[in-house]
Amino acid sequence: MKKVPVVVTLATLFAVIFNIAPHINISEQVIWFMFACSPLVVITTAYVILKYGKPSVNTWDDRFYDDWNCKRNGKEELDENC
Repeated sequence: MKKVPVVVTLATLFAVIFNIAPHINISEQVIWFMFACSPLVVITTAYVILKYGKPSVNTWDDRFYDDWNCKRNGKEELDENC
């Protein structure tokens, strides 16, 4: 489902704007309104991820960290799932 990346992107954009708001002279009332709305953004993001997100095919015992075999600095073997 395409909904998860959209919601995560919007939540991240909200967080970035909230963090830079005092530095770009956004009014204090708008910042307080964003602060009041921030729990709704987090709850909505969590709900969408849990409802529409794709779960890992591995169990906790199989892999503690799901992308442990992905290429990071060029020295590891590249897994086809990364």
